[in-house]
Amino acid sequence: MLEAARKTVDFEARKDKSGNVAVYQLPSGDGGGTFEVAGINDRYHPGEASRLASLPPEQRAEAAAQYIRKYTAPVVDMMPQPVKAFTQDMVFNRGPTGAVRYFQRGLNSLGQSLDVDGRLGPKTLAAIQSVDPRALMRAASLAQLEDERRMAERNPARQKFMAGLENRIRNRLSAFRSI
Repeated sequence: MLEAARKTVDFEARKDKSGNVAVYQLPSGDGGGTFEVAGINDRYHPGEASRLASLPPEQRAEAAAQYIRKYTAPVVDMMPQPVKAFTQDMVFNRGPTGAVRYFQRGLNSLGQSLDVDGRLGPKTLAAIQSVDPRALMRAASLAQLEDERRMAERNPARQKFMAGLENRIRNRLSAFRSI
């Protein structure tokens, strides 16, 4: 799963002129705090964001990938192999509870009947095992897109981030559906 975490770093990171992961300031309204290193921000991951920012630039990418793997492991390690890499990226992007909710909504759209509670329990795991992995990844991606659009409708300041979020979701689906 470390290789998949490296792809997530590639999705998230801004690079300096030497190709190393940079520390960058977040735009107002982003919701992730004030700065970020490879998607690891000081609002949701303050200790790790500060640690990564303090590293030499050439060490940040691998350190970020290792952190992503560790942070996502409690959910990823419970998932079937065909969706592990996709799950890791989604958990990192929207947190464990948010990612599981997107899976549950996606599963419901595929004919399952689950409470959307964000908990990865036996019913959700059984439902995941019962559907086609590619269909599940598409359905979970659609659930996230719908949620992002609803949030942007409620908060117009988020609208400026929609194109990037839509690309991020599509890139995840494209990159991880075959790993």
